[in-house]
Amino acid sequence: MDKIEQPGSSSATTRISVATGNRWRRLAPIAVLYFIASNIKSMVQNALYIIPALAISAQSTGILQTRWFFPVLAALLVLMIGSGLISYLFYQFRVRNGHVEIRMGLLRRRHINLPFWRIQNIKVERPFYYRLTQFAVVILDTAGSAKEEAKIVAVTRQYAARLRAEILSERNEFLQTSDNSQTAPDASVSKPADQSSDKEDRVINRRSVKDLVIHGITNNRVWIVLGAMAPFYDDLARLVGEWLEQQGLQLEQLAGSASVAWWQWGLYAFTIIMIIMAAMALFSVGGSLLTYYGYTLTRSGDRYIRKSGLLSQQEVSMRQSRVQMVAVKQDWLDRILRRANIFFEQNKTGNQQGQELMAPNKLLVPSVTLSQASALCEEVLPSSQPFSRDFSPITGFYLVHMIGVRVLPILCFLLVVLGWQGQWQAMAVALGAATVLSGVIWLRFRCWGFARDKNYLYVRSGIVGKDYQILPLYKIQQVVIQQSIMMRRRKLATIRLILASGTVSIPFLTQKQISYLSRVALAEVEVSAKSWM
Repeated sequence: MDKIEQPGSSSATTRISVATGNRWRRLAPIAVLYFIASNIKSMVQNALYIIPALAISAQSTGILQTRWFFPVLAALLVLMIGSGLISYLFYQFRVRNGHVEIRMGLLRRRHINLPFWRIQNIKVERPFYYRLTQFAVVILDTAGSAKEEAKIVAVTRQYAARLRAEILSERNEFLQTSDNSQTAPDASVSKPADQSSDKEDRVINRRSVKDLVIHGITNNRVWIVLGAMAPFYDDLARLVGEWLEQQGLQLEQLAGSASVAWWQWGLYAFTIIMIIMAAMALFSVGGSLLTYYGYTLTRSGDRYIRKSGLLSQQEVSMRQSRVQMVAVKQDWLDRILRRANIFFEQNKTGNQQGQELMAPNKLLVPSVTLSQASALCEEVLPSSQPFSRDFSPITGFYLVHMIGVRVLPILCFLLVVLGWQGQWQAMAVALGAATVLSGVIWLRFRCWGFARDKNYLYVRSGIVGKDYQILPLYKIQQVVIQQSIMMRRRKLATIRLILASGTVSIPFLTQKQISYLSRVALAEVEVSAKSWM
């Protein structure tokens, strides 16, 4: 099965089968590490939301100082190792007759039978503990599952590459046969790019270390870590205070000293804030480098393949026909630096959760320049140009509704209550907060708009940064029009466009705009013979 091609052999003329026959195969012993790491990862993810509560309980009860702490920790470790060994021993797979079959589990036995033609995405991962070996993990998923459908946990890299090539080849043959049997040949509809004579991988985009550093700074998510560390702030403050005392600096004496001017205290506070922000940025940059180091986006036929990772390498592929929408997203700092994140969004099935930058149904190109963003949009969705469109704004009733219906009643109630109690400073804070919130709503109103050309609908949104969503009209599956009583009286409505990748909403449009958009979308779906898959 894992026989490696001889040097100099041509993969274009030599077809090596990946079939294992009727006999079930076991994984390489290194798979035990993968199962143990997966068990530990699952335990940490499941306990993530209760870690602060556990930390507070441990701190208040002093369980960390008891004699039971380390035995319990050792028992958990043994349990994780034992579970990994059991998963390895009861895992078998075989590949035959165009199917991948997997048997796994001890108490809960599972038998997965996955035909090649149903496989939508193929991912090849190399965790950091595989890097010094020749093994990799093959992840196969379909459009009908929110999670990976099947994993072959430890096969050689050569076998993983051959399995991927054979699955893609058989799937393309299946799609071509289906198209020929269901539709007549049409000169206006091009054949899949995989059927072209040029099957060489073409590099679409690469990300340098500089680009990844910018991505880490502009997409800082360290606040999540800081929130999880909240129970330990007292201990950290005590340790910092002890360290400062060892250096001869006592904060209590400094705070009580009349010789320290107010501007010096402001300078100290500013310095501490800058140090904290720099540390947060370093953590975020480190995470960006670990995840996206060596980022390369290539095109092979009609598939886009992303390769990245410093310690754990990952290879993700996505068919161009499965791209339901392209999103260009800019935070406020992205806009200042004239950068953007590009998302190729595919089918969203089940209840897929996950941080947006790592969502399983999206392929991300991080921190590209605006010219690169425009080229990538046109690469995936030909002739699409989101940055050069004249966008039609939404109606001003959005401001009336958001400020007059939602903000002002709450503000008036707070002012009456606070004024009755004589809390004038709190009233000033409430007025300031309402003013800031109204400003944010106004910025969002100014940014929201839509545009259309022959093939695409463009939706723009945001507050300080700008987000663009490009929707191929023939991919729209459903149009939903929503009206409240007040909106109906003013002949306004909100339109929701439903695609396989999710829902795109445009609020507070006129009846004429709603009629136009719904007519255009539904007419394109009815007339077009293109498949949304």
